Amino acid sequence: MESIQWFLLGVLFTLCVFGFAYASVRVKAPWYAWVVLIGGAFLVMFGIAWSGSSFIEGIPVSGAMGLTLFTGPGIIAMTLAWRYWVAPGLKAENG
Repeated sequence: MESIQWFLLGVLFTLCVFGFAYASVRVKAPWYAWVVLIGGAFLVMFGIAWSGSSFIEGIPVSGAMGLTLFTGPGIIAMTLAWRYWVAPGLKAENG
């Protein structure tokens, strides 16, 4: 079970790297937007790893806490960065 978790985290990491590389070519966003996006992606993957490991070890409360404290802020940071810094760059390029 743990091998599947690490494999899927590796796939998620690779997709994030390719997605950010593609987006950096398409969108001219400020440097701090990329810092927030990459930091948010790191928090999401860290929260998933923390949660999965905690559930495998039999401590579900720690897993739920990891999802709440790490993955939640990561998703919020990525959403806000996309909405306020990246999406306007996409509209200006296409419009």
